[in-house]
Amino acid sequence: MVQSRRDSFRYAKRLAFTALALVLGVLVFGGYAASSPKPGGAPPAAPGKDPVCIQVYQHTFDEVFQAVLETSERMGYPLLDKDKEKGRISVSADKHIDFYIHVEVLNTKPETQVTIDPKFKGFKISSGAQREFAEKFLKELLKVLSTYH
Repeated sequence: MVQSRRDSFRYAKRLAFTALALVLGVLVFGGYAASSPKPGGAPPAAPGKDPVCIQVYQHTFDEVFQAVLETSERMGYPLLDKDKEKGRISVSADKHIDFYIHVEVLNTKPETQVTIDPKFKGFKISSGAQREFAEKFLKELLKVLSTYH
């Protein structure tokens, strides 16, 4: 009887070790598969790099780009950087928040897309608060664009 208990304990240890090895294997290889390139050569998505707000406007690229600059000026956000050829604008909302804005043409209708990605320096903040900041900027941008027609 004593011998069978010892054998049962060994069997249980082997079983637990095997189960742990299987779980770790699935986690490791599953994580590797999720980060590997997608079919067709698309690179994997970078974690935490998704923009907060995307909005499409029925205006030309030049109008939207200029309106983003005017909006940041109206809101008192100093310009950090701009590159019209690449459609990139960076503004500082305050000492803790920078907006990275990308303006791009979608088609010739005209339709222009604005992507806003606020970055908070020095502390973490919820995605809801990020969205709130970005939506406030987009509302003001819409007001500026409404004066263009």
